[in-house]
Amino acid sequence: MVEFSQRKKAYLCKSFEREYTMNKYLTYSILQYKHSLVLGEILNVGILFYFHDTNKFEFAVGDATRLKAIYPHFDNSLFNGYIKTIENKLNSNTKLFSGYPSINSFGDYLHKNILAIDAAGYVFAEPQQVRNIFADNRTVVNEYAKLLLPGINVNKPHKIKHNEQYLLTRFKGYLLKDYKDVVDKLNKDVSLRTNHYNHKFDFQWQGSTQNYIKPVSFDLLNENEILNKAFLYSAYLDDLSKNYDKTYSFDFLIAKPQDLSLSNTFNNALDILESTKATKKLIRENEFDKYSQTILTELYYQ
Repeated sequence: MVEFSQRKKAYLCKSFEREYTMNKYLTYSILQYKHSLVLGEILNVGILFYFHDTNKFEFAVGDATRLKAIYPHFDNSLFNGYIKTIENKLNSNTKLFSGYPSINSFGDYLHKNILAIDAAGYVFAEPQQVRNIFADNRTVVNEYAKLLLPGINVNKPHKIKHNEQYLLTRFKGYLLKDYKDVVDKLNKDVSLRTNHYNHKFDFQWQGSTQNYIKPVSFDLLNENEILNKAFLYSAYLDDLSKNYDKTYSFDFLIAKPQDLSLSNTFNNALDILESTKATKKLIRENEFDKYSQTILTELYYQ
């Protein structure tokens, strides 16, 4: 009886040790993008982790900037669509592995449940199983992402791009703060035709001048993008000034770059716009409230 108990104890200890060892392993597969089978180039765009101890997935996604830099016609919307699909399937798929997954079973699971093999150049590479040497799973994700997804900054805070849609939404927020019906008093999606171009504006309102509102964001990535956009809109203003007199005012809602190193370039962009002969207003984000009050005064109290 004693001998049997010792054998049973030894068996249980070995079973516990085997289970513990398995749980200290993880399986991962790199999501890769193959732009052309002829070229044979492969870029890492994400990593899918499976942690045996928690029976859960973690997904790290790289930055599509590298893809766009290498392939000018890269479809960023398609990329975002596949990433969203993968994330949704990971969140909805609760049928995971009943035990320790083999390499083959893990690969089959990915292709059947997460992403098909022929998904427009996106494919999960052969899975790898390694010992988890890190203190927690979040550290695993961060360290592997830094190693296998070049250029990724796993600690980078999420920034909201101050693009044209952002500017319109913020501007309307100021307008609607006190008068919920004010947007109904503005003409929407109006155009001014010249000999060369059809200039489109988001809003128009009538005060002492006819005011045409358009958002113009300079929250861009580099100097060339900012200056090119400034020269483009200065050409628009010059064209408008040749066809419409001073009773027309062109009011641009302006966003500055969030990258402070581009501040001087942004000031140069404003100088370029200011140098045009058109009657205009360059309304920066910290002036939206004041400008909206001007509109409200003209529309309700004049």
